[in-house]
Amino acid sequence: MIDPIQKPAYHWLLHPDSARAVADYRQQLAEQGMAQAGAYLREQLSDQAPDSLSEDAFLEHLINTKRPLIFAESAVYGDGRDWSPTELSLLGDLGVAVPVRIFDDGRHHRPAVHPEPLSGTLLFIPGALLRNGRGCVPADWSAVTRDDQLDPVGYRAVYERRLLPLLRYADRDAAERGQAALITVPGLGCGQFAGPFAGRLGEQLKQALIALLERHAAQLPHIRLIYFDPYSECHNERHAFGSLSLRVRPLLQGNVERPQLCAPSAYAEPGDDLSDCRLYSIVAWDQVSWPGNDYWGGARMTDDGVKAAASDLMRAITGIEGAYDARASGYQPPAPYPTWEALVQDQNTQLQLVDRLQILG
Repeated sequence: MIDPIQKPAYHWLLHPDSARAVADYRQQLAEQGMAQAGAYLREQLSDQAPDSLSEDAFLEHLINTKRPLIFAESAVYGDGRDWSPTELSLLGDLGVAVPVRIFDDGRHHRPAVHPEPLSGTLLFIPGALLRNGRGCVPADWSAVTRDDQLDPVGYRAVYERRLLPLLRYADRDAAERGQAALITVPGLGCGQFAGPFAGRLGEQLKQALIALLERHAAQLPHIRLIYFDPYSECHNERHAFGSLSLRVRPLLQGNVERPQLCAPSAYAEPGDDLSDCRLYSIVAWDQVSWPGNDYWGGARMTDDGVKAAASDLMRAITGIEGAYDARASGYQPPAPYPTWEALVQDQNTQLQLVDRLQILG
């Protein structure tokens, strides 16, 4: 066992509508019994009644049904055998903000190592989950489809509920630091989560971002730039919302030199001054994994695993220092652990939410 050298540093983020849904679910289980809960939450609450817990304590039990390493699109039933549909919906709406040191530029392969680590913040949130490898209904299917076709209204509502708390957090955090926020955004939900809509969701996500910013940009005065990279979908374009700029810059549309974790100045275009910006990077997360997912097992894969490998996220989650290894392109655990997953299993690490939850909308 290794004693953590510091308190884990992260905050959970939730939209007010989602916070009300958590309260409603806790009340429902208290009144109607735990038979409606998923198997993992029943195990978590085996010796506690839902109505004996505060809402934060109840939600902390729910997040500790998550696994460090798991893939929601292929490994989850979502019909109660593991999680219930309601639990997956609530977990999908829950984001995490993690201040980190960033050691490389976030390329999936052969990343460029920063001369000095950057200070930045990773903002984890799942994309809409529209695939289920167990033959069950995908977690977000009913919310974003109608008659098995994508419903743009439902799709935009899901992404506003999930992204707005992250943008509010970045805006406020940057202001408190005396800086402006530059936010990189990957193609959330456009890859493995897209199911039958693969290849078509980049444009939908762009439109969801535009709709969100049309409604809320005026209340986000400290966000300077949102840099949206849907990889191969969409085209290079720019949208202005007062002082906030949304730039659509797909990696494969001439933007390969600007992966997700560059220094803010790297995203500057003619006329820009980004010298006072702090980097915030939204991470395409998984409803039922810990932040970092693949990298708990040592794999620098997916947006989640790459950004974990490129930063000291694992220190922020566990409170235990590792070291970035440029040859391995990853932040390595201390000896004798071969992976961070082995470390948290040995330490019996739990995710913490009480006194770490911010309701923002």
